[in-house]
Amino acid sequence: MIAWIIVALVLMLILMFPIGIDAAYSEKERFVKLKLGPFRRMLFPGTGKKKPKAAKKPKPKSEAQAEEAPKRKRKLTLDDILTLAKIALRALRRFRMHLCIDLLMLRWTAASDDPYRAVVQYGRVNAFLGALSGPIHKTFLILDEDVRTQLDFEHSRPALEGRLVMSIQIWEILLISICAGASGLKWYLGKKREQRAAVGCAGKEPV
Repeated sequence: MIAWIIVALVLMLILMFPIGIDAAYSEKERFVKLKLGPFRRMLFPGTGKKKPKAAKKPKPKSEAQAEEAPKRKRKLTLDDILTLAKIALRALRRFRMHLCIDLLMLRWTAASDDPYRAVVQYGRVNAFLGALSGPIHKTFLILDEDVRTQLDFEHSRPALEGRLVMSIQIWEILLISICAGASGLKWYLGKKREQRAAVGCAGKEPV
């Protein structure tokens, strides 16, 4: 009994793990990391080592001919495509609602050879960030935000520094997958019933 309780607690702990992306960009550092709970795995820049591709073995003629033979594919109707698109959009909407931005850091330094251009650049960037702020806050939950802009008349090139850390818990992904899978299974079973009904009607001889 105690062993089952321990297993259940471990599974609950794993399901509570956040999974997400940690990305940063600056002149000195650029990286993209995959995070799973307390663990991190570097995605970019990679190690640069590529595994040698295994040589493909020639397939027997029987298998090659079987692959070349035309396969019957079930065509999707427009209603099927729209139904699957609705299921996908619902899943994306749920994913967006559960996705959390743990850190949003953006620092823009406006600079140019011409001080007037630097001021214009500074104003445009602030206007753009101001227009973008509302939709982003309505779409995502942001826990920590640090967005700054500044003017620099000593340098001739603008500088950008940013970091984005976003995550979603494993149990939330599992819940979204179950909901989308249930909707897809319902559509698939309905499609099968329609096909069986069509075959049954076609097999009946007219009286």
